[in-house]
Amino acid sequence: MESIAHFYREINSGFLNKNCDQGFEISYLAEYDENDEPLFRKFVDYTPENHEKIKGMMEGDDCMEFFIHETDLIKYYKDYKVRGLQQALEKEPPKKVLKDSYTLSEQVIKEYFENIGSSRILRCLEDLVKIIQQCLERGDLEFIDVFHVAKKDYHTYTHCINTGVYCMALANKLQMNADAVCEIGLGGMLFDIGKKSIPYEIIMKEGQLEPEEFQYIRKHPSAGRKSLNDMKCYSENILKMVAEHHEKFDGTGYPFQLKGDKISLYARVCCIMDVFGALTSPRSNRPGMTPFAALTEMKNNMEGHFDMRILINFIKTLADAAAAKVSASRSPDKQAAASA
Repeated sequence: MESIAHFYREINSGFLNKNCDQGFEISYLAEYDENDEPLFRKFVDYTPENHEKIKGMMEGDDCMEFFIHETDLIKYYKDYKVRGLQQALEKEPPKKVLKDSYTLSEQVIKEYFENIGSSRILRCLEDLVKIIQQCLERGDLEFIDVFHVAKKDYHTYTHCINTGVYCMALANKLQMNADAVCEIGLGGMLFDIGKKSIPYEIIMKEGQLEPEEFQYIRKHPSAGRKSLNDMKCYSENILKMVAEHHEKFDGTGYPFQLKGDKISLYARVCCIMDVFGALTSPRSNRPGMTPFAALTEMKNNMEGHFDMRILINFIKTLADAAAAKVSASRSPDKQAAASA
C-alpha cells in the first residue's frame, strides 16, 4: 500500500499563477504518526483573490514546506493549463502552441516519475496530444520543426515526450488520420513508463550493465504495459506499443523475441524514434548526433533492428523537407530581395 505522502507534491511560491482561476487547497506537513508516516493538514485555500497574500506567506522566513494533493494538481493541469493551450490554438502561431504543449507534457510525465505516486496524472496527456496534433496539421510543420522544439537531455521523462512527438510528426507527414496521430503520440509518450520501477542508478549508469542490472531493464516493457492495463483506459495499440518497443525486426529483441510484422506497427515506429531520440541527445561520454548522422548510423550499422520500410520513409521525409528548404532559399523572389 502506497504512503499518503506519495500523493502530495511540494510546491513553492513559483507554482502560483495570479492568472489562474482554478482554486486548490494548499497543505503543510504537520507531523509524523506512530508509524513514521507524514500527516498533512490544510493550510489555506488558494484563489486568485488571495494570490499576493498567500505568495507572501509562502515566501516567509519560517521555512515551512507547502504541498498540493495530486487530485488538485491534476485539476490544475486539466482545467487551467490544458484549457489555456486549447484557447491559444485559436489566436497564437501553431509552432508556439506546440512548444508550450511540449513543455506541459514534459511536466506531466516528470510529475509521474519524480513526484506523484498515482498514474492518474497521465490522463492529462490525452488532451495534450490532441492539441499537438492540431498544431502539426494547422502549422504544416515539418519533422525538423518538432526536432528543434524538443529538449535534448538524459532524463527519462524528456525522452518519453520526445519519442511521442517524433512519432506524431512522422505519422502526420505520412498522412495518417488525426485519431491515429494522437494514438501513436500518446503511446510514444507512455512507452517507457515501466522504467519507474527501475533503480535510478541503473538507468543513469554509463557503460556496460551487469547481467543482473540488465534483468531490471528487460522487465520495463512488461511493467509499463501492466501499469497502463491496470488503468483500463488505453487501447490495445498503445499497450502493444509499450510492451513491444524493444522488439527487433530480426527477432532478437525482448521481451518476446517477436519478428517482422508480428511486432505491432506502432511499436515498430516507436522503436525507431526511441533510438533516434537517444542518438540525438547528448550523454556524458559523447555529444548528440545530428538527425542525418543518427539516421545514417541506424541504417548502416544497426542491421536487423528496424522495419526498413518505415526507416526509409523517415529518412525520405527529412530529406524532402531539407530539399524544399534549400529550394525555397534559392527561389527568384528570395534572390531578388537579397540583391535589392
